[in-house]
Amino acid sequence: MAQRTFGRVGVWILFAGILALAAVPAGAKTVVRLMLWGDGKAYEPIIEAFEQKYPDIEVEVELTSFGNYFDRVQIQAAAGVAADVIRVNGAFLGGLAAAGIIEEMQPWIDAAGIDLDEYMPTGDIFWYKGKLYGLGNQYDLVGLLYNKDAFSARGLTEPADDWTWAELRDAAARLTVRSDEHVEQYGMTMYANATYWGQASWVNFLAQNGVRILDESKSRAAFNTPAGIEAIEFMRSFVVEDRSAPPVEQVYAWEFGQAKVAMDFTIMPNSFQNLRESASFEWNIAPLPVGKERAAVTNTVGFALNATSQVKEAAWTLIEFLVTEGQMIAGRDRLFMPTYRPAVFEYIDPNEAPTRVLDVLNVSSPYAVDLQFTPSWSQWSSVLGTRISEAVSGTRSVESALEEAERQVNAILADES
Repeated sequence: MAQRTFGRVGVWILFAGILALAAVPAGAKTVVRLMLWGDGKAYEPIIEAFEQKYPDIEVEVELTSFGNYFDRVQIQAAAGVAADVIRVNGAFLGGLAAAGIIEEMQPWIDAAGIDLDEYMPTGDIFWYKGKLYGLGNQYDLVGLLYNKDAFSARGLTEPADDWTWAELRDAAARLTVRSDEHVEQYGMTMYANATYWGQASWVNFLAQNGVRILDESKSRAAFNTPAGIEAIEFMRSFVVEDRSAPPVEQVYAWEFGQAKVAMDFTIMPNSFQNLRESASFEWNIAPLPVGKERAAVTNTVGFALNATSQVKEAAWTLIEFLVTEGQMIAGRDRLFMPTYRPAVFEYIDPNEAPTRVLDVLNVSSPYAVDLQFTPSWSQWSSVLGTRISEAVSGTRSVESALEEAERQVNAILADES
């Protein structure tokens, strides 16, 4: 079979090209358009297998950059030429569902007999106003990277599955190596730079202390509570009191892969391949420590169905393949970490670092929390991240930072309605 070519569309749609972009039959085949961000290379073997199984369907893949993606989907939808299958994440999905661009998926799922319990927990990422609008296919989860050599050198036992906040703080202090005021190695990375949305830091700590950012309706801030203050004060203790984490403004200059920090909250599996190739020390990953409860953030991405597609049956056939058989291909070829549980076992190699991936998934995924996306998420998460940055860095009190953040977040949320 000839190798598939994935073309990159570099210009916006011209009026003369609108009809050409619409889904039309190609000979005896039905054309299904699939919209992705990035280079799409991970999907080449999956699409090839799909077309072998369904020779009457041809998949046209359209690519654009992540930064342009959401705007492009909206522009195409307004012109009536949006792709039939649209890649989505939580930041996009609510806006697309609210605008009627994507279709509720539950009827399709029920008709296909798909068991959602066969998929890793993803919180409310693919839900909007009580309805399911997407299915995840590429999983991630925050875990704790640790330098095994650093633990051994300090005579410390590696992080256990039931590690606590107190043990994390103690280990970070003991793993910090300094001579007078010169730091050779910090014990822990604490991501709290201004505007950061908290996926690998404060969303986890708040949830582990029983606090969600927003209330259940996602219409009001819920973080400015005694437990919320306690969680941010815990983060602050690493930076200000213990000095076991880098100053907030220097956090990206202290890299785990260069043995400059001994522990790091990481979005698993994003960093694994680079560490396998470049780390000069032994390393592994553990479940996040337990606060008052267990929690770890996931920001899984997946696919949605264009509500106005003219080839919905074929488009759904593609989605169903992407989240089932395509997942097995992704796991077998290690293209990305699947959400489909049977494919996860294909993905994990217990003999390759890190060796505790399955352990992390088994322990933490039942307690996965999402980022509580709303249409204005990028705005209010940036504001909240900036106030938390001020608190963790010690430039203002935690109480005043969260009080101001609460006012700002509520004002942004009020504008959504």
